[in-house]
Amino acid sequence: MLTEAGRFLRRIVLPLAILTFVMVGLGLLVTRTLDGVWPFTAEDDLERTLAEHRSGTWNDVTHAFSTLADTGVIIATTLVAMVLIRIVGRSWRGPLFLAGAVAGQALVFWLVQLFVSRDRPGVPRLEQAAATSSFPSGHTGAAFALYGGLAVLLAGRLRPRAAVVSVWVLLGAIPLAVAGSRMYRGMHHPSDVLSSLLYAGVVLVVMNRALLSPKSIWGYRGRRARREAPTGADGGRPRAAVVVNPIKLDVAESRTRIDRIMHDTGWAEPLWLETTVLDPGAGVTAKALAEGVDLVIAAGGDGTIRECAGALAGTDTPLAVIPAGTGNLLARNLGLPIDIADALHVAMHGRDRRIDLGMVEANADADGDSGAGEAESRCFTAMAGIGLDAAMVADAPDALKKKVGWPAYVVSGARHLRDRRMRVTLTVDDGEPIRRRARMVLVGNVGALQAGMQLLPGAAPDDGLLDVVVFAPYGMTGWAHATVRVIGRRRDQEPAVVPVKQQRLRPIEHFTGRTVLIETDRPEPREVDGDPIGPGTRLAVRVRPGALTVRVP
Repeated sequence: MLTEAGRFLRRIVLPLAILTFVMVGLGLLVTRTLDGVWPFTAEDDLERTLAEHRSGTWNDVTHAFSTLADTGVIIATTLVAMVLIRIVGRSWRGPLFLAGAVAGQALVFWLVQLFVSRDRPGVPRLEQAAATSSFPSGHTGAAFALYGGLAVLLAGRLRPRAAVVSVWVLLGAIPLAVAGSRMYRGMHHPSDVLSSLLYAGVVLVVMNRALLSPKSIWGYRGRRARREAPTGADGGRPRAAVVVNPIKLDVAESRTRIDRIMHDTGWAEPLWLETTVLDPGAGVTAKALAEGVDLVIAAGGDGTIRECAGALAGTDTPLAVIPAGTGNLLARNLGLPIDIADALHVAMHGRDRRIDLGMVEANADADGDSGAGEAESRCFTAMAGIGLDAAMVADAPDALKKKVGWPAYVVSGARHLRDRRMRVTLTVDDGEPIRRRARMVLVGNVGALQAGMQLLPGAAPDDGLLDVVVFAPYGMTGWAHATVRVIGRRRDQEPAVVPVKQQRLRPIEHFTGRTVLIETDRPEPREVDGDPIGPGTRLAVRVRPGALTVRVP
C-alpha cells in the first residue's frame, strides 16, 4: 500500500512542483524582464478603457461574478458539491478530485506569491484589494478549478451530447466571466488572469490523471462493496478470470490493483490469463471456462473483447469489460465506464444483458485472387466493414494510436479520402441485389462511433438484427452532406432501388436484416471490430441473436 501511495503522491506532487516552478519563472519574466515591453504595455490602455466605460449595471454584474470566486464562497461551494457528488456517485473519487483541484491551485497560487510581486493596475478599483500580488489572479484560478472541476465530473456522467456541451458552456463560462470581472474592476492585469487560467487548467489535468483516469489507484467501494458481493456458483466466494492484453494494459500495475479491489469486495483471487499473438483471447477464455469461473473480464481493446466473446458465445458465463483500446466501441455503446475502478464495480455488481453477435462466415474470408482463407467463422460485437473504414484502421500507426487514441484513425482516413470508389453489390436477407458505387459498407451490431457520432442511428445490440450503412459521398458536396447526416444523427430509410441519377444526392443509405452479403468488383480492405482481416471481394455476415451475456451497469 505504501508503494501505491507513493506513486499516487508522485503523480500529484511532482507535476505541481514543476508547475509552480514554471509559474514563478513566468511571473518574474513578466514583472522584471518584459515590464514596459509590448504587448504588456497595451495592458495599461485596456485597463483605462475598461475603467472609463464603467456603468452601474456592469458594476453589479461584475460584483456578482467576482463574489462567486471569493474564498468563502469557493470553500462553501466546494464542500457542498463534495457531499452531493459523494451521495450521488457513491464514490470518493469525485469529491477527492474536486477538493484536490481547488486545494492544488490554492497551493500553487500561494507559492507563486512568495516569489513574485506585482502592483495592481493603476486605475480606480471597485473593491478593496487584498495584501497579495496582482500576479496571478487567485479569484480566476479558484473559479476555474472549482467550476471547471464540476464540468469535468458532470460531463463524465452525462450521455446526451447536447447535455455535455451545455455543461461545458455554462460552467466554463463562469471562470471566464470572473476573469473579465477582475479586469473590469481594476483588480488584475490581463496577463494575471490569463496566467491563472493556465495554471488552474494544468491543476485540473493533474488531478484528473491522478484520481479519475484508468491508472488511478483509489476510488473503489471497499467494505460496503464486500458486504454486497454475491456468492459463486459453488456457494463460495465468486471467482473471475481476467483475460488481459499486455500490449494495452500494464499487467504488473493493474494486477496489484485489481486483485486488491476484488479481494476487498469479497471475491476470490482472480485467474489471470494473458493474450499472445498466437492466442489473442479465445484459447485462454476457453481455459477460464474449463476452470469454472463465474465471470470473464476482458481487459483490452475491441479485438480482445471480440475473441473472448466468441469463446463465451452460447454459454451462461457473463463477459465484463475493462476498456483499454483505441475505439472501445462495445463499451461506448453499452454505457460501460472507461475507468478501471468503475469498470470493476460494474463487473462485480452490474446486471447481465443478452446481446447479439455478428458472424462473418468462413467462405467470406476466402478470396480466389489472394489465396487467403480461414478455417472458421469470425464473430464481432460492434462492426465489420469493407472499404474506407478497413483501410483506415489498417493504416493507423500503432504508435500514434497509443499517443492520441482514436483521432489516429482520422489521420489515417485522410490519406484515403481520394481513393477510387468501389463497385458494390449488396444483398440483405432474400432481397434483390442492390448495386452501388461506394466508399465503404459497414455492418453494425451497435450504432455509435467515437465522440458520440451515430453512424447507425437506431441500431441496438439486442434486437436480433444487423444494421447496414452504405457510405457513398461524391465530391466535396457529398462529403459535407454525409458529415451533416452523421453529426446530426439522421437516418434515412431508402427504398431498395434508388434511381442512378439520385444516388449522388444520397451519400448515406441504411438497411437492416439478419443476413448481409457484400460483393465488390475488386479485392478491398476488410475489418472486423477494428482489426484488419485482409483484402477480399466478399463479406458475408449473419446475426446470432442473444448469443452473449454481458455485464452492464
